[in-house]
Amino acid sequence: MSPVSPVRRRSAPRSAGLDPVFEALANQIRRDIVTRLARGSMTTPEVGRQFGFSRQALSRHVGLLEKAGLIQRVSHGRVHRLSVVPGRLEGVSTWVSSVRRGWESSLDRLEAVLEGRR
Repeated sequence: MSPVSPVRRRSAPRSAGLDPVFEALANQIRRDIVTRLARGSMTTPEVGRQFGFSRQALSRHVGLLEKAGLIQRVSHGRVHRLSVVPGRLEGVSTWVSSVRRGWESSLDRLEAVLEGRR
């Protein structure tokens, strides 16, 4: 029996710290909130009215987005203003770009192999 050569695996791009971001963005409603807040800050009642949320539902969605570091809340007395934390998405963008480069490299190698067979 011939020895089996080990399979070389590339390590996955580091995504440390991105789990809360992906968890928060896994929900369409929270993605919609981030998209809307990217156009400008809003108070919590404005977000609730725009999306038709109950106070409890809004609190849950905003809490997850805050925990992930995607939005920040600034309180002025009883008024809470929400805004996007733009730099937090940089980690996601970097990770996606890294994965894309890996796929493109694999496809380029596949293309070279297939062209070599012609």
